[in-house]
Amino acid sequence: MGQQTVLILDPDAGASGVLSTALSRKGAQCRTESDPAAALSLIGEGGVDLLISELVLPGVSSPQFLREAQAKDPDLAIIAVASAVDVNLAIEVMNSGVYNLLLKPFSLHDFTFNVEKALERRILLRENRLYQTDLERRIEEATSELKRANAELQATKDYLESLLDTSLDTIITSDMDYSVTYANRGAGEMLGHYWNGLVGRNLRDVIVGGPEELQRVSDQLDKGPIRNMEVTLRTADGRHLYVMASISRLLDGDGNVVSTLSICKDITQQKRLEHELKELTIRDPLTGLFNQRHFYQRLTAEIERCRRQNHALSLLLFDVDHFKTYNDTHGHLEGDNVLRTIGDVVREHTRDYVDVPCRYGGDEFVVILAEAGQAQARQIAERIRSAFEARHFGDCTLSAGVMTYRGDATAEEFIRIADQMMYEAKRSGGNRVFVREATAGSAKNKGNGDTA
Repeated sequence: MGQQTVLILDPDAGASGVLSTALSRKGAQCRTESDPAAALSLIGEGGVDLLISELVLPGVSSPQFLREAQAKDPDLAIIAVASAVDVNLAIEVMNSGVYNLLLKPFSLHDFTFNVEKALERRILLRENRLYQTDLERRIEEATSELKRANAELQATKDYLESLLDTSLDTIITSDMDYSVTYANRGAGEMLGHYWNGLVGRNLRDVIVGGPEELQRVSDQLDKGPIRNMEVTLRTADGRHLYVMASISRLLDGDGNVVSTLSICKDITQQKRLEHELKELTIRDPLTGLFNQRHFYQRLTAEIERCRRQNHALSLLLFDVDHFKTYNDTHGHLEGDNVLRTIGDVVREHTRDYVDVPCRYGGDEFVVILAEAGQAQARQIAERIRSAFEARHFGDCTLSAGVMTYRGDATAEEFIRIADQMMYEAKRSGGNRVFVREATAGSAKNKGNGDTA
């Protein structure tokens, strides 16, 4: 964590002290505060990299407080902490830009892991901001230099070509038919062509998307110079590169467009890192399934889509029977192996790119079954239950509750009733599936449940 500064806001001095001690051991500089107004003042002074805030603060609206903190420092990383939270409040907080919401109790390992990733994200945001500023400056300098070239065009052209060839960025000029008229050495190295081997080629052969993508660029240029447009280029060996492009039209002395200047920076690695960071924020590190944060976001979206398109939507929620006993008997490592195995089983028996399997917390799992009616949802739940039973982890089995959405039930009702069905399955002996269907904001029992 280096010497990055973490501000812990919690009315409970004992709790903030424990978190501060854990982060200090990792090398972070920690400050604690119990007053939200004082915390905002510290953030406004600068020097705070990460805010860890108790979600429930006396006399303060948590979403409003978090928005005010972000207004004082747009790059501020924020982690919210709560013992229990209303589903709607959790969704509002997570959609506001907070990095993560940690529900107590949590392990110090999970806590420090989230802190490290939140700080890494802040560094990336700052680097992107600096890059954008530098790129804008360089575009302005290049444009200004070209405008002054009217008097001595050829001499200036020779000078610029020498200057641009020292740039690590891809710099390309093209005529009105998109034929390349100049490419610097950086362009050849990036795209895998011999130096200047791009001259005479058409940009339709280089840009992924061909004429349609070029038309999109042209439409944007009609409105003015383009800054920071993501474009995908094709290399000589067929690979795709993601670049950040700044594009402008060049005019002659009479104001007529004579060519187009494109300056591109390879952001392929940055895009890969962004994808990896995004995966870290939405994935449970133990099972590889989606985490609770992603579940709330996707459930809200799927309910809205269900209402618009009037298709079926089911929710599967299940818990591990006798898990605590197994964990106490065999140890936490074996307990973790049980949870990882459940993750494998769930992935094997759900639909890729359709269903949303998540670790809800502890030994509870939930699956959003998009466009799945009651019968299909029951089949999927039974396949998961029986497949895990066949793995033979002692007395550990699965008790599942299935709810099929209909009407205008809220997300909170959807989760609550699925949870009820799961506990009914456990009270009935475990290792079974109970099903219920929601209609018009209420729940309707659809039988006595399926037993193993």
